[in-house]
Parts: sequence; structure tokens; C-alpha cells
Amino acid sequence: MAPYAYRPPPASGASSAAPRLRLNPALRHGAVLDGGWWPRSGEPAAELPGLIRALDGRRGPVQRIELGATGWRSRPDLLQAAGRPVRLCWSSEMPSDLLVAVGPGDARTRLLVVPPGVSVFTARSALDLAALTSNTAGASEIMDAASLLPPPPGTEPESVWESEGGRLYEGGGRPGPSGRRGGTAVALRQERAGPDRTLVRVSGEIDLMTAPECRAGLLAAVRPGAGRVVVDLSGVTFFGAAGVSMLAAVWNRAGEAGVDLRVAAPSAHVGRVLELAGAHGLPPVHATVQEALDHGRE
Repeated sequence: MAPYAYRPPPASGASSAAPRLRLNPALRHGAVLDGGWWPRSGEPAAELPGLIRALDGRRGPVQRIELGATGWRSRPDLLQAAGRPVRLCWSSEMPSDLLVAVGPGDARTRLLVVPPGVSVFTARSALDLAALTSNTAGASEIMDAASLLPPPPGTEPESVWESEGGRLYEGGGRPGPSGRRGGTAVALRQERAGPDRTLVRVSGEIDLMTAPECRAGLLAAVRPGAGRVVVDLSGVTFFGAAGVSMLAAVWNRAGEAGVDLRVAAPSAHVGRVLELAGAHGLPPVHATVQEALDHGRE
């Protein structure tokens, strides 16, 4: 895999804007990352106060922030944020795409830092992957993976993100309106496929706009007593990082309900995205629907 090329961040005057931040729904001890952050510039005084205020409300008061020494236009030791001084610790050994916020009791929130100069689609994909509770990849690996995902036609411009207010977005939440021309659509069709077997055929694009609808449909299928549920992805024409997050959420619910969830017949594109995301925290993937239905039968 080709290494992700870092782009120098541009200057920005948007110091008062809310941070573009996504966090895991719950803090997990030992997690590789707890979410991702997409600053608008490389100016610490402009970008970090908003991030600190947001983290204060979710993880407790931030006492210090550890950052890589590269990729920033200045390196102050102290920063006024949320009415108090917050210490900044700069390290030449820490990568520029990682930030660690340290709170009470030395609690650490590890965030992927998405370079300001990347495309909206790459940034959103990276934030989605970083906010997965099942993620086991490091910051650089996530940026590599996000940069390789092909954007769907008519991907919305950055102005659409800004129209959302830059608000916090939790994994599984519904993002703001899409700027894509003509919109996108996803369809689910559920059918019986034998005793204790349910097949859900999914078609269309699974992206930031359609993932919540797809998730709701799949969650309805993985009810207790359903036995095995096979998700047929052969009709999916686009599958982004939001789709990975959606599958991880449904996989978790299936485990709680005692349902054997499996994925079948992904296209080469969908299979590549699942491969980049890794198998941890995702349902087993089968080449065909019949294989997924029959696996384990005597």
C-alpha cells in the first residue's frame, strides 16, 4: 500500500467554528483510537480551543494535549481554552496524524488528525473509520485506507460539511443533508431462505446519507430468534467507510441477540473496503449467498 502523502495545512481564520470531530460512542480502554478530528488549519491557537471545549463535555476537562512537532505552524507550550490554560506537549517522535488529549486520572483520548488539505470524502471516510469501536488500525493506516477509497459521483463539497455547523457526529448518528446531485438511495428486501434462515438483499449506495436507513433495516432483521441472517451485498454499487461503521453496529446487535450474522457476495469494490477495514468486529464474509446460508450445516 502506498504511504499517505501529508499535505501542508493552509492558514485559516475560522477559530470560532465548531470542531469537525467524531468520537467512539463509548471510551474503550486499550482501543487504538478513540475517534478522529479534522482541523481547518495548522494554527494551534485557532484549532485547539474548540477541540478542547468539545472534549471537555464528552471526556472530562482536558489537562494537556500531546502532539507531533511537525505539521503545525507554531508550537506554543500553553494555550488558553475553556477559561483555563492547557499545556501542549510537542514531540518529534509522535506522528503528525495523531493527537492525545489527557484528562483527569491520566485518561487518554487518542485522535486521528486528518490533514486540513484533504478532500471531504477522504476526510469523512477517515473519521468514520477512526470512530469505529472495532477499529484496530493506527492513524497512518487509516489515512492510507481512506485515501484509497474511490469517492462516489458528485461527492459533496466542503461547503456542505460547513453547512452542517461542523457539529459533533457520533458513530451511527445521521449526518446533515447531502449536496450530491440527484441524491442516493438504498433498498433492502427481506425474504425467508429456509428454517432459521433470513436473507436480506441490499442494493444501491451505502454512504453517509444512506447508512442510517440501511442500519435500521438490518437491525430489524437481527431480532432474537432469527437464527442466521445473511446480508447479500451483490447489489451494492458503492460502499464507503460509513458502510463499515454500519455493519459493525449491526454485528454488535446481532451478537447481543444471539443471531448468526453473515455477509455474502460483495463486489470487488465492497470486498476491498471490507479488507481495508479488517475482519475484527465485522461479520464473516462469504463469496456467495448459498455458501453463507449453508455454512455449518450438516
